[in-house]
Amino acid sequence: MMKFDFKMMSGARAFQKNPEVVTFRKWMARAMLVATGVTCVLVAVATFSGLWVLPDFHLLLTSLFGVLSLGLSFMVSRYPKVAIWSYIIGLALALLSGDFLVLNDEMRFAWHFPALAAAFVTGGLAGGLFILATALVSLTASTILLSAMSIAGLITFCVTLSLMALLIAIVEWRFFHTLGDLHASRALLSNLAHTDPLTGLSNRLAFDRTLQTLSAAGIPFSVILCDLDHFKQVNDTYGHAAGDKVLKSIAGVLKDTAQSQHMVARLGGEEFCLLLVEVELSAALELTENLRETIQKHTVIIEGQALTCTASFGLTHSSNQSDKDPSELLKAADQALYEAKAEGRNRSKTAPKPVGREPVIRRSAKAFGDPNHCAA
Repeated sequence: MMKFDFKMMSGARAFQKNPEVVTFRKWMARAMLVATGVTCVLVAVATFSGLWVLPDFHLLLTSLFGVLSLGLSFMVSRYPKVAIWSYIIGLALALLSGDFLVLNDEMRFAWHFPALAAAFVTGGLAGGLFILATALVSLTASTILLSAMSIAGLITFCVTLSLMALLIAIVEWRFFHTLGDLHASRALLSNLAHTDPLTGLSNRLAFDRTLQTLSAAGIPFSVILCDLDHFKQVNDTYGHAAGDKVLKSIAGVLKDTAQSQHMVARLGGEEFCLLLVEVELSAALELTENLRETIQKHTVIIEGQALTCTASFGLTHSSNQSDKDPSELLKAADQALYEAKAEGRNRSKTAPKPVGREPVIRRSAKAFGDPNHCAA
């Protein structure tokens, strides 16, 4: 069941709801303020030209309200609450002045209809109801005090105005509800597009985008590639369902070990990657050894048997002075991973630095059982 969201329609509060509401409110509020200012200017020009007759005080008030509206149109982005309610109060004063001062215009009450729409657009439900209440009080008072219309006419006008307010509120509520659904759907699709469905980790797309962002911003980072050793034997021996269980379990180990500011991603198959933001190579090596030992000791129960695995790691580091692009850095880490596997697996190896230093090799302590493959 859909709930009527009063906060979503409450004028300035809507500016913080979601990006679509922010964009809509800013554009519509600015457009309405400019339109009001231009209308007031045209009314003043028509009055000075003799095409319209307005009392001096109402003409002055209309002109000031027009200038105020144009000025507020430049404030609405930075100070939405102040701009909106200054406009709403000015609009209410202009309506009251017209109802009680422009006595020679028997159609002056028609201004309440566009004013009501403008209030809903800029001020949301709160602004619209404020102008509706002002209009009903003003119409009733002018009818009683000035005999501006008959009682039947007053009832017709008030009912019509109220129905219009109800219609605008329903349309606006439906519009914002749809925007909310679209925003939620887009967020869900974005999450699905950047998440590995099996492990819940970030996927290759999310990893590549983050890598590009960090590199472009000149933020130093370390990359750790992790590949489970002889993982195909798990699938061949126990089946792909068991292999999926192992992958999810190892993904949990990686995620628990990494800190919240770092990214853990599954690049594909049994290959994972850690992107460590503002972490030097020495610290990345220490974390890698911790991961390697944790994975080596970690057990997964498959068909009543405790399965242990080992993993090989390739590391590289990028500082803001690095002359390597992200793809080259990833390629270097992948080459280091390949060499770690070629030299016996269950170990970590760093990619050579641009200055030509020898790669650092960290050999493992003795693993449970055979360190060269996943074993039951």
